[in-house]
Amino acid sequence: MHSVEISSANHKKSDRAVDERFTMNKKKAIDYEILKELLKNCRRSDRVLAKALGISQPTVTRRRAIVEKSFIDGYTVIPKWKEVGLEVVAFSFVKHKIRFAKPEVTKETFRIVEEWMSNQPNVVLAIDGQGMGWDAVFVSFHKNYTDFVEFMRKHDNELSENLIERESFVSVISPMTVKKPFHLKYLEKLKW
Repeated sequence: MHSVEISSANHKKSDRAVDERFTMNKKKAIDYEILKELLKNCRRSDRVLAKALGISQPTVTRRRAIVEKSFIDGYTVIPKWKEVGLEVVAFSFVKHKIRFAKPEVTKETFRIVEEWMSNQPNVVLAIDGQGMGWDAVFVSFHKNYTDFVEFMRKHDNELSENLIERESFVSVISPMTVKKPFHLKYLEKLKW
């Protein structure tokens, strides 16, 4: 009896995997159009999207579910930074010791760094990469320059075991410095 239950559970899991692969492989041009419309303004109803795209509302509803499952990680707002009290944005580049460590040390170190970054509410992106001699970059927002300095002191102290070097590019968010405001709506014009 127990083996039948396991087999049945595995079969259901397998069916879900096949359904997900089928859904993922069945993306259509309209899915990209829906995504583009949502990038412009995700608050619009399916009825309004249908009108903008010239298709039926039930089609938009059905395809939007696929788009949300396949393409969308989440919905959010982009605040007016200064109005909410965030005047500084920093792009911090890091060179770390991880690349020189043994695999078992690397895995634990990545876990520590990932946990630390996840616990910083002002960090909106932290990503490994390569270029210009750096191993990673993270983007953070701050109330003012003093807040930024205190945050970086905390970063450097708490992650010092893993750091070789860190440099930051800091900018005050103001009409004088912003040449193109941050927004994802610009992606709508990409060729997908």
